[in-house]
Amino acid sequence: MDRRRLLRTGAVALAGLVPGCGLGSDGDTPTPDEDPAPTGRPAESATAEPTPMVTATGESTPTATATPTPTVTAVPALDDAAQVVAVADGSAVFEPQVFEVGVGETVVWVWHGSGHNVRATARPRGSTFTGTAGEDETTYDEGHTFSHTFEVAGEYEYRCYPYRNLGMRGSFTVTD
Repeated sequence: MDRRRLLRTGAVALAGLVPGCGLGSDGDTPTPDEDPAPTGRPAESATAEPTPMVTATGESTPTATATPTPTVTAVPALDDAAQVVAVADGSAVFEPQVFEVGVGETVVWVWHGSGHNVRATARPRGSTFTGTAGEDETTYDEGHTFSHTFEVAGEYEYRCYPYRNLGMRGSFTVTD
């Protein structure tokens, strides 16, 4: 193992011990002509399940309690994707880091490691691409997939927020 790879692996392992630590700000902010990315947690729905409640007389009465159930979003088959991007397949990188797709084509990101996300840092005006749902600190586990169909041509840049200081970034071009 060469020295550079050893250092990178050690840094990734250290950062993995504290997911979302960020190691400080890197100054990345969207450019002025970009729409700001929305924030918030992934959508959840509530299901009522009866939970027994004991009264002062010792009788049990059912009470409804909301139980969050994650919303499942269909992901196109990997065979139908114009580009598949591996997220953290052995190190803190997106593979490939740079690619090109056409307008109307779908990109699918596939998690090979846990504690990562995809956050847009630059996009053309009018694009709805913001990356994975949730706040910057919201991460996803190995096996997760995220897809987006691109309808606006231009240059896009993104990163994994928790691993941004380790250079986990990617970029791509959407062509007409």
